[in-house]
Amino acid sequence: MTLASAPEPRRLVRDVLLRDGATLRLQTPTPVDYEDIKAFYDDLSEESRYLRFHGYGRTDTVARADAEASGVDRLALLGRHDGRVVAVASYDGLREPGVAEVAFAVADDDQRRGIGMRMLEQLAEIAAGRGIHRFDAEVAAGNRLMLGVFEHAGFAVRRKGSSELTVSLDITPTEAVLDRIDERDHFAAVASLRAILAPASVAVVGAAATPGNVGRAVLQNIIAGGFEGVVTPVNRGGGVVCSTRAARSLAELEVAPELVIIAAAGDEVLEFAAEAAASGARALLVLPAGPEQDVEALLAREERLLEIVRGGGLRMVGPSSLGVINTAAEVSLNATFTGARVRAGALAIGSPSGAVGIGLLGHAATRQLGVSMFASLGNRADVSTNDLLEYWEQDERTAAVVLYVESFGNPEHFTRIARRVSRNKPILALKGRRRAERVLSDARSHTAAALRGDAAVDALLKQAGVLRFHGGEELFDAAEFFERQPLPSGRRIGIVSNSAGVATLAADACATRRLDVREASEAQNPLLMGIGARADEYAASVRELLGDAAIDALMVFYVDFHDGDPEAVLETISAVSEGQPKPVAASVVRSDGRLPTRTGSGVPNFLFPESCAAVLARAADRREWLSRPLGEFPQYLGLDGSAARAVIASVLDREPAGGWLSLAEAEALLATHGIPVVASDRCQDVERAVTVAAEIGAPVALKADFAAPAHASDIDAVLLGLKGEPAVRSCWRELERRVRAAGQEWTGATVQRLVEPGGTDVLVGAVGDPDLGPVLALSPGGHRAGLGRGAAFRLLPVTDTEADELIDSAEGVATELDGFRGSPLLDRAALRELILRFTLLLLETPEVVEADLNPVRCMTNGCVVLDMRLRIERRRPVERVKTW
Repeated sequence: MTLASAPEPRRLVRDVLLRDGATLRLQTPTPVDYEDIKAFYDDLSEESRYLRFHGYGRTDTVARADAEASGVDRLALLGRHDGRVVAVASYDGLREPGVAEVAFAVADDDQRRGIGMRMLEQLAEIAAGRGIHRFDAEVAAGNRLMLGVFEHAGFAVRRKGSSELTVSLDITPTEAVLDRIDERDHFAAVASLRAILAPASVAVVGAAATPGNVGRAVLQNIIAGGFEGVVTPVNRGGGVVCSTRAARSLAELEVAPELVIIAAAGDEVLEFAAEAAASGARALLVLPAGPEQDVEALLAREERLLEIVRGGGLRMVGPSSLGVINTAAEVSLNATFTGARVRAGALAIGSPSGAVGIGLLGHAATRQLGVSMFASLGNRADVSTNDLLEYWEQDERTAAVVLYVESFGNPEHFTRIARRVSRNKPILALKGRRRAERVLSDARSHTAAALRGDAAVDALLKQAGVLRFHGGEELFDAAEFFERQPLPSGRRIGIVSNSAGVATLAADACATRRLDVREASEAQNPLLMGIGARADEYAASVRELLGDAAIDALMVFYVDFHDGDPEAVLETISAVSEGQPKPVAASVVRSDGRLPTRTGSGVPNFLFPESCAAVLARAADRREWLSRPLGEFPQYLGLDGSAARAVIASVLDREPAGGWLSLAEAEALLATHGIPVVASDRCQDVERAVTVAAEIGAPVALKADFAAPAHASDIDAVLLGLKGEPAVRSCWRELERRVRAAGQEWTGATVQRLVEPGGTDVLVGAVGDPDLGPVLALSPGGHRAGLGRGAAFRLLPVTDTEADELIDSAEGVATELDGFRGSPLLDRAALRELILRFTLLLLETPEVVEADLNPVRCMTNGCVVLDMRLRIERRRPVERVKTW
């Protein structure tokens, strides 16, 4: 009988980005890697071997141990370049619980590129996820490179010893560590994209003299655009393309091009990519290859293409990219095959879709908006929107970013990067693939039922400071404004108009957008002018209102009734407002209903008053977002992550598929993070209920006992303020009658100490979004929970500022907290703390996929949970290969 060979173990794969912009693929080893690992150690210099092994011991023993280290307690990672092992890092669990010894080595030629740092980051993340909280390392005092890696990683470090040091690192993930990693990611991403967005040399592979050839069109655009670098066509058949002699292969070129643009189909793409990697190129841009009938073959080819890219340390835009544009004078690169022509300016545009990208470029050109850069990402196999944001953040020419996005590959990374970029320049986004406005089919909780449509996407974008738009017209209205105008300091709007009707429409548009048209301190507002007001009169009026301290921004309207000069009026408004610290939006309209032709950029000019109000409202929103404090991460006592995980583990041991927690389990879970709960006692008979009520010795609440997620309040099976045995017995009978009348099974009731009336009830809930992860909800609670559109959503708020923003977004809740109709102020700080403690619990126990804390009673002093429903599922970890 022939025994089937054991399947090769599934490798853990991590792609990292190095300091010089190159990529490196890290993988766990298998025994077949033994010879390569040994060869790596053997090729190290004597000094490197001595520092790694503290002597010149045999390399075969260590190599074999590394090749077999792919388990939980022992793990190694290999870094390969061009098939050769260039780095090995490993940890080995010690007998002390939660502690492992770590070591790594990097090939001499590849040191000082950040490889050791990246391998340490990945080992620490993997180990922390497996319950390890500390790395120890034995390091020679002279091993400055390794000591430098430990010191700059961001972990808390302790040293002891003199010539031989024992270095201990606390590898528990913290914000300080994440900030260091973000910083390294930023500089590495910028370095990696220079070869794409600002290359010194370009090769267009597949360019041919044949009419309609895509490579030829790209080459024509590069040449016509005045590219400041060197561009060369490459064609297997040689010849001349666009008056330039084509090389037959990349190997013929004396110097490897930084960017290789591939215009080919099928497996030729793989051949050209491998040739580019072998030649020393730094990046690829892969153009569309035409329609592909076999989707599986397409995906397999794309995966193989990415392996080639990673093996060579390259970056790649595409496949199916329309191309890139950089209008900087020192670059002047138009590597697209479209006829789009844009002037240089301050707007950066990114899109995965080529067709949408063309539309965005066309809109920019029509609006006379200058473009700093454009990138069509295609299938985003490598370079993503996050990478573009990293690059555009540091680009001094870029004042605003326009994005078309369809999905978020790594929502957490996008949020962190976009929030940082948004602090310096606005991000304007169109979101494709919007979700239908319907209740989730499997929603069992109030929170899940309230999460409709794109509520989770809106939450993500708001937290990141991204301004979302639902159409190209309003997006480019805002883009025109942000490119040319400063932000207002507030929401007080001045109006200058030669039409009372238009001024009224403008004031109405402001009122619906939380803009305030009030009397100015020294001038009339709105300031109405005569029908035939001339340019010089507009100049005086605009100066007057812009100089008024009670005005934050100005809208100027001019309608040419007969024989006026709208061009002069618009030019005057632009001239007077230029250099002013207050923004101006105009609507100067000719007598034929069209906008006048402008001679320069000037103030943004729109056809309707509503557009002026809309852009100023967006600008005011951005000012408010920027004016909020960064916030602090909570430092609470009474957090017990181990106890929380133990509660989850005990339930999953009993019910491997998970499910709704019992009331006692839910209370125990909340208690691990100090979330105040009014304890409930589940009673199966009236005698037990009478006893519990007597022990409480105060008025009680009696609720019908239903298995989660059902609520007793759904059928009004809750009775409050019960005092004494007769009341408990009478109400027990009444609850049983109501439950049976509703067709439900009577299983008993729960008894709670009554929380005195007063304050307000809110819902604090959570639900796992399939694409974005856990989302937190806040809405009015009790019977009102999840009704209408009163719920506000955020990705898990991790700072006090984010928690306050969630509270303020739930307008009904905020109104109650701030003292509705003369009622006393309620304890906002206590609700904020409850939200943040709940967030920390959800981060500790990602198995919680659906939760209602409802009602949470908010009082003048404190908040407390009166009832709750929590559902868990066994965690399915998301394995992301790309780490930045």
